[in-house]
Amino acid sequence: MQKFYKAMLMVAAAALSSFTVMRPGDGHKSAAAAAPPVTVTEDAISFTMTNGYLTVKVNKRSGDVTSVKTSKSTTPNVELMGYVSGHHAGYWEQSPALAAREVTAITIDPSKNNGERAEVSVKGYADGKSILGANPTAAGQGGGLIADLEIRYTLERGAKGFYTYAIYTHQDTYPAGSVGESRFGFKLSGLVFDWLSIDEQRNALMPTGKDWDAAEDLNMKEARRLTTGIYKGRAEHKYDYSADQFKIPAFGWSSTKEKVGLYVINPSFEYLSSGPLHFELTGHLDDGDGGDPTLLDYWRGTHYGSSILNFADKEAWTKVVGPIFIYVPTGNDPKALFTDARKQAKAEQGRWPYNWVKGVDYTPTTERATVTGKLKLVDPQAPTTKLPNLLVGLSYPDEPEVARPPRQFRQAPAVASVTTVTPPTQVAQTPEQKPVTDSAQDHSRTLPNGKRANRGTYVAPRQGGGARAFNFPPQAINWQNDAKHYEFWVNGSEDGSFTIPNVRPGTYQLHAIADGVLGAYDATAKITITPGQKMDLGTIEWKPVHYGQQIFQIGTPNRSAKEFFKGDDHWHWGMYIEYAKLFPNDVNFTVGKSDPAKDWYIYHVPHDTDFKPDGRDQGRATPWTINFTVPKGTPTSGQATLRFGISGSGARSLGISVNGKDVGPFDNVGGGGANPNRDGIEGTWVERDFKFDASLLKPGQNTIVLTVPAGGVMSGLVYDVVRLEVAP
Repeated sequence: MQKFYKAMLMVAAAALSSFTVMRPGDGHKSAAAAAPPVTVTEDAISFTMTNGYLTVKVNKRSGDVTSVKTSKSTTPNVELMGYVSGHHAGYWEQSPALAAREVTAITIDPSKNNGERAEVSVKGYADGKSILGANPTAAGQGGGLIADLEIRYTLERGAKGFYTYAIYTHQDTYPAGSVGESRFGFKLSGLVFDWLSIDEQRNALMPTGKDWDAAEDLNMKEARRLTTGIYKGRAEHKYDYSADQFKIPAFGWSSTKEKVGLYVINPSFEYLSSGPLHFELTGHLDDGDGGDPTLLDYWRGTHYGSSILNFADKEAWTKVVGPIFIYVPTGNDPKALFTDARKQAKAEQGRWPYNWVKGVDYTPTTERATVTGKLKLVDPQAPTTKLPNLLVGLSYPDEPEVARPPRQFRQAPAVASVTTVTPPTQVAQTPEQKPVTDSAQDHSRTLPNGKRANRGTYVAPRQGGGARAFNFPPQAINWQNDAKHYEFWVNGSEDGSFTIPNVRPGTYQLHAIADGVLGAYDATAKITITPGQKMDLGTIEWKPVHYGQQIFQIGTPNRSAKEFFKGDDHWHWGMYIEYAKLFPNDVNFTVGKSDPAKDWYIYHVPHDTDFKPDGRDQGRATPWTINFTVPKGTPTSGQATLRFGISGSGARSLGISVNGKDVGPFDNVGGGGANPNRDGIEGTWVERDFKFDASLLKPGQNTIVLTVPAGGVMSGLVYDVVRLEVAP
């Protein structure tokens, strides 16, 4: 018996010796201690890193990820990168390939750390000229990018993923410039990936690239009506997968056949633009021929409102974007893989900031600060002092507003133009990465389904030609549009308390927003953070602005239209067309009786009169009627203020009448992002206030009519809230 127990103990000890317990916040340490060491090799074209589970290949000129494989997919080492449409494989929006000078290096050599970690770098130096050549493709990148760009990739021992980060540097000898729209993205293999996971609502099998090619064009280049496949008849639109970046730390594609996923994980949101309510593209089918599965992590996005990143002549500036973790789990169905990815996101957040990032402007844990405090709502008109869905953040101090010329509106053409482009050339293919044929590059070619080839939008960078001049419109930096600096936001508690960890040293402004509070808390004093500091701001009184007694409010101030009709189901192309069908007699809303979730639509748009199958529609003027009661004792002289929280705007103006008397038009409704055409209900939020003579109101029943003018059916407004206040 003693021999039996001794044998059992030896078996148990052997089992324990091959098992590593995962420590809190350190997801990768759960890998077996016996995992193969990381290695890195290079040739004239590529770096190749492998850790036994993953093999990652990086092009030494472009900085692109040209190959990702895992031995644990159903077909071992099947190529995960896509080479059919768009900018192939994995890439940063800006590339160092055309820089004046380029340096490649192994920045972490696994032979010197027992195979624990490898890192490679591709760096382009601007030397005072654009690194993008004469034809930059990123939106807002006129004039090119006059900055150095270093791209790094890192692989750890036992990890089921790899890291990437980019370092942008504008040296103090460089002329003025900018960074255009920017992201890290993938075109994935359509032979592998078929399931897209963004959130609970969008977690499903997707159409195929062939379905996309066979589809009928709709009113914009990114939208088509499917004519084949399991979703035949559905409109496919890449913006139907957009999301609030702050709410989706992990999102990506997976494969029902190969039992593998590939997910983007943002361990921190400090390097992303525009604060905690930034809506952006995430994943979709590429809008070029072939429709490769696409995955995008925007750090400077512009689709639902502006973000800006300009630098002045001889201004010294640098920003580290990332490290972003690219997680590649295997062995489960798509829903289980997505659950796994979201757990991994929490583990990565627990490891942030990473202690292995060296040689760049990346503040280590010991030099980061923690800021605490408590906001106290002081508002006699508020029904509660609680602050639901409180968000508190530190950002670069808001700059004073800059005078800008009046906003110019133009009527959109009835038929959207389609750009004809030339597909990109290939780089460093492995055997699985077949370059497109010469015939496929003929942009006049007709596809087998009869469609014109190359209906997509990708344009490859080309050398030659003269650079365009810089022409920056004046725009002040604030926390909603800043892509140049770091921001630090957290979810606070309903009682107003908050803790902001891992703050880089610097000078900041404190901001807060919460459901039910119109406007934001914007501290008047700046906060200077020193390395390693623990700062307690104490109790901070938040006194929201009022322009008098509140008479009515439609909606909840939450910087979104989610509480209105279809706010929980707006992820569909053409919801601006559906308005006329759902509200044939337009909105007639009675305060205190009507239900915002049923009787107030997410989009106030021209009432469709065309109903064309492709959505290239015009609409008549659309009046929305608000019926409300003015209590006895309300001032009948003085000033009344209609306060609009706007989450999206495409309207030229807004007609306003009070009890049958025209007091508009209101021409200052511009702001927010282009939401209706991109199927969104959140964008860069603005408040617009319209004042009129309070004598137009009367005790008892009153009516205000808001009218969006006739025009294209996408040229409307997305309200967050409409409130009337009256002051004597």
